[in-house]
Amino acid sequence: MSRPYRSKRHRPCDQCRERKLGCQTEDGLPCLRCRAADLSCTFDHPPPKRRLLSVQSVPESLPDPVQSILPESVSHSLPSVPPEPVPSAQSAPSAHSPGILVGRSVTQFVQSLDQLQGFSAQLFGASAESDPWLLRHCAFDDAGVKCFYKVHFRNAGGVPTADKIPVHFLISADDLADADKRETSCRREVALTSDEISVREELHRLVHPESGLRLVALFVKYVYPALPVVSRSQLGLTPSSWLPEPAVLQRIPVHLLAAIYAAALPFAAQDDYLSVLHTYGAPSSSRLWRLVYELVAEEIHTPHLAVLQAALLYLHRPQDDSRADSPFVWSWVGSLVGLATSLGLHIECRMWGIPAWEKRLRRRLWWAVYAEDKWRSLLLGRPPYIRADEWDVAELDAADFAFHHCHAVDPVPFRYLVDLSRIAEQIYDAFYTLRQSQYLSERFRASHDIGRPLLDRLNDWYSSLPESFRLPNWSKSVSGLAPYPTSIHFAYMILVLFVYRALLRPMARSSSPPLIFDLDEMPDPSAAVDTTTADEDDAPLLDCFNMPEIDSFPAVDLTDHGTGETTLNAAERCASIVISFTRRLTASDFTGFWYSWSRIGFATVSNFVLLLLVQAPNAERASKGKQLVDSWLRVLRCQTQSFPMMKLGLTRLDAVHWVGLEQTFVLPQHVQEVIGNI
Repeated sequence: MSRPYRSKRHRPCDQCRERKLGCQTEDGLPCLRCRAADLSCTFDHPPPKRRLLSVQSVPESLPDPVQSILPESVSHSLPSVPPEPVPSAQSAPSAHSPGILVGRSVTQFVQSLDQLQGFSAQLFGASAESDPWLLRHCAFDDAGVKCFYKVHFRNAGGVPTADKIPVHFLISADDLADADKRETSCRREVALTSDEISVREELHRLVHPESGLRLVALFVKYVYPALPVVSRSQLGLTPSSWLPEPAVLQRIPVHLLAAIYAAALPFAAQDDYLSVLHTYGAPSSSRLWRLVYELVAEEIHTPHLAVLQAALLYLHRPQDDSRADSPFVWSWVGSLVGLATSLGLHIECRMWGIPAWEKRLRRRLWWAVYAEDKWRSLLLGRPPYIRADEWDVAELDAADFAFHHCHAVDPVPFRYLVDLSRIAEQIYDAFYTLRQSQYLSERFRASHDIGRPLLDRLNDWYSSLPESFRLPNWSKSVSGLAPYPTSIHFAYMILVLFVYRALLRPMARSSSPPLIFDLDEMPDPSAAVDTTTADEDDAPLLDCFNMPEIDSFPAVDLTDHGTGETTLNAAERCASIVISFTRRLTASDFTGFWYSWSRIGFATVSNFVLLLLVQAPNAERASKGKQLVDSWLRVLRCQTQSFPMMKLGLTRLDAVHWVGLEQTFVLPQHVQEVIGNI
């Protein structure tokens, strides 16, 4: 039997006392709660004396704000505080009678922003309707909360401080959004009152809980290192066991659990039990992903971190590998960014009054969203959603991957991807924004000066890799390299390719644009025109006549074997390295987790080798370009048999060859001759 919480003979441990939770020590120390959360169970700090409110008179019926807001259990529930009665004329205080003066708590207990049963939190931004600089004057209790009726204000804690602004959240009751959830619900046949039960039962029918436990373990092994968007401690994992307890599955929101299952399904063959079971009846991956989408569409009205976690995993679901991404993908990324900023993930949280695991998870989630925004912005050619002056989350370090008080010992591949994402943003800003593309398209020297520091930055990134992640080791023993760095090495090569792609733009002249005719503006040829009296000003004018002469645009002179020649050599070598890298990939590399945007990277390589051929300045370069195109085509035809993610790159090349290079592009004479002779 648990001891009474307010017992003076058996006071609770420091951790339970801070959270005002029951402390159970009948099985000895540490207490059950600290043991489950892997916290230090200590009795070093006596309970502080309660700070009295600074009041002149306090009615006896005034509720204790601390007791009304702090949870009675680990569920972290918030109350629906009844509205205060409107005072009658007889009871209204006179102008001479005191009012109630409320003090501000000098301490704040750590409490989760995310684990609020029946409530959700969204950030008050700097220009929000509730001014954070006004809210900083609120009389928050020692849980950092100011209660109203069904909405409350929550002070994040720890700010404002030097160079950090006040941060507050609006805590809203979930039932306020029931109508909105019904509006966007994709599951018309399910009543909202029975949603959670119905969808969890549906998930259990799709994936038996025993199989689900193993899928969670596979997720942590194969997906987490590349996309660490879950909390291992919240999954109930320990350093000695990656298999969670069955009860843990009941605590994970259905949308997140379904996303974990679906993301882990491609790795089921790595588990003996699942490998045999799925031979006779594998769960429907498409139905799992559909369930994730349906639930995210509902829960986004009352978001928790689990909604963003599921939405991030949904972004990396398997797609038709032979087709380009639809506009939905980029719109979904925008939704992720919007959701992340609504949850306040773009603000540094290490000083806030929230649990340590939640700080680590929030920071990793922000960087995962940031990486999606930057990579897809570059690969899709879209203006990024995230602005550099609108976030301040510090770079990831080993502490962000701490697990049961142990910092990450092995390097985490995701950290290296994040570093590449920062460079991807710089490459886009330097070369591929609308303004920069317009300015640099005819300025080779300026492009070269901008590109050199970016290539140096990429070289520095590669030099920072641990020895076990370097390509030489990969080439010596492919089977000995973890599959995760393979996808990150490919991402690194794609960034190098994007720099050279920008340098190739001003190295050839563009052809003159076509003349523009608007049939609706053309004169009627059947109408008689008196040419003797016609005014020249009445003749139709073409917009392109006012454009500058295209032939005057500069091209790079290669006769002096200077910078232009060096750039072409380096671009061809870059293409050769990517082709060689892809040719040497084996089954062990394909079994790892690959980011879904990698498929666009393979199509980008196809585009790059075609550019080297079509834009070749002489026959020698054209011959080299033709060899690169043919070599890349052979590699794709072979590797797509084992790795369908390369199919988009193959489709791009096959389409050109199906029509014919000569019919697809306007080619210089020396390029035509090379194509015809080989």
